[in-house]
Amino acid sequence: MNARPDPDLRPWLAVTASFVGAFALGCFLTASAPSGVPEGGVTDLLFGSSRQALSADLYEEADTFFHRGVPHHARHVAMDTWIERMHDVISPAEHRHAEGKASIEIIPWLKLATDADPHNIDAWLVSAYWLETGLERPDLAEQALREAQRNNPDDYRILLERARLCIRTGRFEQAANVLDASLKRWPGGQDPRDRQSLLDKAELLSDRGFLDEMGGRTNRAVEAFKNVLAIFPDRTYIGERVHLLETGAQPPGSARALLEMRVKRSAHDAGAEEFEEHDHDEK
Repeated sequence: MNARPDPDLRPWLAVTASFVGAFALGCFLTASAPSGVPEGGVTDLLFGSSRQALSADLYEEADTFFHRGVPHHARHVAMDTWIERMHDVISPAEHRHAEGKASIEIIPWLKLATDADPHNIDAWLVSAYWLETGLERPDLAEQALREAQRNNPDDYRILLERARLCIRTGRFEQAANVLDASLKRWPGGQDPRDRQSLLDKAELLSDRGFLDEMGGRTNRAVEAFKNVLAIFPDRTYIGERVHLLETGAQPPGSARALLEMRVKRSAHDAGAEEFEEHDHDEK
């Protein structure tokens, strides 16, 4: 009697077989192509301009795994390829979340997404989030963010996340330097009028202000907080803190405690929040 694969392993076997097949095809094409392999390697040879779509698809697979195999929203990648067909075959229908340590198994999907497109910033940031919180390896999260920065040197969002990781691990001086580097790059390729870009800038300035306050650099802290108010005048708690600092009074709550509370969770765990905070009743 022939042994049949464990049903729980079939999706992974399908994925593995597909990628092995793709890699073998890439090797064959590499060997037969007279002009050699493109600079981007086998991935570029196989997918060319479709690598961004592939990366987005793999990023979505991470979301699907987080929900125990059921995507919570319609797929956005328009590719009538073996990737799409494979997904249709292996997708289950019951909606559940991966829990605890099991959630770290989304990391391989995210790694594939960043390999396919090193400019997929969301995939890098969410990878760092899960390496730090799921795998409990902030050192690996730092490595991922540094690699992301090498591939995207002008993107302020990666540096913002690195700075907050530094704060969470008690490296305050390094965090200040990374925040400064991030501010110099803002808005990068993002629209400076976009609300998320403005929220990010306010986060950078607020974190810098609290670090300056911790270091006794009151004037610099006040300047940073006033720049936050220039973006969001309705942040009255920042205005009150500025007033107290300028009058020499002690603001409520230590700067360090407030800063550490602010960065308990990643500022850019947008992907993780997307995974968690969607509408479960979405049709």
